[in-house]
Amino acid sequence: MARGDVRRTRRAVMLVAALALITGCGSGVADTASVQSPAGSSARSPETAEAEQTIERDKGPVLERFPEFGDITAVEWVTKEFGMPSEMAGPTDFRVSGVAQLAKADAERLQQEHDWVPADEAPATLEGISPKVPKGVAWEVSEGFTSEVTGGAFEGTFFLDPEAGVMVFDAVNPSVAHP
Repeated sequence: MARGDVRRTRRAVMLVAALALITGCGSGVADTASVQSPAGSSARSPETAEAEQTIERDKGPVLERFPEFGDITAVEWVTKEFGMPSEMAGPTDFRVSGVAQLAKADAERLQQEHDWVPADEAPATLEGISPKVPKGVAWEVSEGFTSEVTGGAFEGTFFLDPEAGVMVFDAVNPSVAHP
């Protein structure tokens, strides 16, 4: 084999190997059990459920991603990474679900600024936060509010209890808002 042929063959093999690493072909370890739309059911089946998710109460990360909520007086949320194994380089997808108590003025503002309609179903969230979602509530949703929050950049669902001023949120890869 000529020296030029060996180099071309070596480059082709390296390119195929690199593409296999990037796309995960043949790894057999892609985590597809938790990949779903925010409106989907629980993050994992009972067979693949992981340890209990830690409930966070820090308002900062929530307000960074959802400034449209306005002032929140309390929040509880969980996050779940999914996709390729953590040993692989590259971006990590994540899902965040939570329950936020909106300040009264902001709950009223959101009701005035957007058309809210009765939700067809209860909010779907990650397993770790679902016990915190109030039961027996007449949840409302707004396409306009959802569009304003996501800007078409990520998937998300937002359920408002207008009586209590509670917002339940669930989003995949919500980006930090930039002024």
